[in-house]
Amino acid sequence: MKNCWIDIKKPILMLSPMAGYTDSAFRIICKQQGADLLITELISADAIAHWAKKTADIKNTPTYKLMEFQKAEMPIIVQLFGKHPEKFAIAAKWIEENLKPAGIDINMGCPAKKVVKSDHGATLLRDQERGVEVVRAVRAATKLPLSVKTRLGWESDDEILEFAPKLIAAGVDALIIHGRTYKDGFSNTARWDNIYKLKAQNSNVKIIGNGDIKDQKDIEEKLNNLDGIAIGRGTVGNPFIFNKLFEKLSDSEKLAIKKQAILEHAKLSCELKGEKGIIELRKHLLAYFKGHPRAKELRKMFVAVKNIEDVKSMLAAIDTE
Repeated sequence: MKNCWIDIKKPILMLSPMAGYTDSAFRIICKQQGADLLITELISADAIAHWAKKTADIKNTPTYKLMEFQKAEMPIIVQLFGKHPEKFAIAAKWIEENLKPAGIDINMGCPAKKVVKSDHGATLLRDQERGVEVVRAVRAATKLPLSVKTRLGWESDDEILEFAPKLIAAGVDALIIHGRTYKDGFSNTARWDNIYKLKAQNSNVKIIGNGDIKDQKDIEEKLNNLDGIAIGRGTVGNPFIFNKLFEKLSDSEKLAIKKQAILEHAKLSCELKGEKGIIELRKHLLAYFKGHPRAKELRKMFVAVKNIEDVKSMLAAIDTE
């Protein structure tokens, strides 16, 4: 299958999904910096199933805008969340027929309150039977590579050792595992031991680890026997984490690359979302220069940008000091 990400042989560097951050513009920047595999923000399977049954044009809906991607982003995976197997099946079939991504991922790890409150995301960790039913439904509905992004468990790290074999038996091609439980949220240190253990027990399934990756050293230390590393929060303001050469450059060279990437990010945001894209870019600008000696001063500039010219002026005012 063309663009089948499962066929990637080298260790995979993957952009992990983050609502409000990993939109198409940012994904393209990460791809340009060396990311091997991208994934969309969380997309509601219920919403796709709803629109798939209607004659109205789904392309005009917010749901479609979230899962829309560009050719430059391939291979990219569309991530779905929900709890109803039948709606997942409808959504997966629609995505395969209309979007043709490189794969579909099922979110079973998001700890956000509004997601868990609806029995979606990480809730499937404590309802393993439903999680398995969802995988079976999607597997029957599509031939696309199928993955599940999840956590070590709801409360215990060892829950994944019971859950993962069930997901694999139900038909997943890959597991992307965050080294924390739901109860951890994003506190405590990510724990990778059970992720390594699962890979040792399942050589025929891709196992990708996720959690607390901040630089190339972390990537090298955490890879171990895994098929790849997924990076989420460590990419915010730092898509250069995918660039193996970036950390070896001088400060002036890093700044030049950063400015070029930011300008490209701004142009993509404007092209894809118009003025809204530039407004949304502001939080990225703050992250790009976190820790900069003039961060407080620059912040006032970042929160005021309204167009490409503002971004250019802002970049021109930044030097290596």
